[in-house]
Amino acid sequence: MEKRLSQVIGEYDQIIVAIGSEWDWISTGIKGDERYQELIAFCEEDSNKWLLPIIEFEYGYYNNDDRIDEAYKALRKLIGNKPYFLISEIFIHDALLNGFDEKYSVYPCGNYRYLQTTDENDNLLDVTITEDFNVLVDKIHKIITEKNGHLTGEENFAKPFQDGKNLFLNQKRLEYSNIKYNESAYLENWGMYTQFLSNTMGKSLLLLELGVSLNYPTVIRWPFEKVVFVNDKAHLIRVHEKLYHHTPEIKEKTDSIKMNSVNYILQESEGL
Repeated sequence: MEKRLSQVIGEYDQIIVAIGSEWDWISTGIKGDERYQELIAFCEEDSNKWLLPIIEFEYGYYNNDDRIDEAYKALRKLIGNKPYFLISEIFIHDALLNGFDEKYSVYPCGNYRYLQTTDENDNLLDVTITEDFNVLVDKIHKIITEKNGHLTGEENFAKPFQDGKNLFLNQKRLEYSNIKYNESAYLENWGMYTQFLSNTMGKSLLLLELGVSLNYPTVIRWPFEKVVFVNDKAHLIRVHEKLYHHTPEIKEKTDSIKMNSVNYILQESEGL
């Protein structure tokens, strides 16, 4: 792409930003932290897979990534006063801590804020006030801080339990493949997103896809390609270290950039 991102953004009336797995510092960071390797290996057994999301919760609660924070702030600055909507395929709400408005953001694949039961009709529970869940998180934290992550084999990791039902993080993920995902947390914002999207038809629209994987292609990648195909005034910028390709049908309306999308935003924000 010959122009700077700030120049391209300036040429469009509206923008939709998609955040993908390259911005998921929790799953990336935990894999590189030696203290968590025994716990991760423990979770590779089928009967223990349910525990990995809670281990990731503990990691995210006690750690952060300054570089990701900086990238979100830079992205928000690049967008400026343009009408925008942010859609994310990851569970981390860092965008909301770094300048993005919750009213214009949606996380359809889940979150770290709520717990759910296996019954999609049950109300979601706040993770901060659910005692059984927090007891388990504290147990994981003590293993990390007091035992440097080493397991004796005698640890008891019981599933969080309340009112006679097991609890799971409100996330759509492989470890929860047998659990019906409770969608209630994001549906209101999804409605606002679809309304925003419908109002862009025939208007100048930039779709900025940053580090989006193929884990949930029906959420972002394929819908973005369809929007660009049907809207003559839409343009797609797809940035990813590996998954940067686009379909031939939208070749003239797409910029595919082979680069880590976090690095790309930090690069494009320099000098602003």
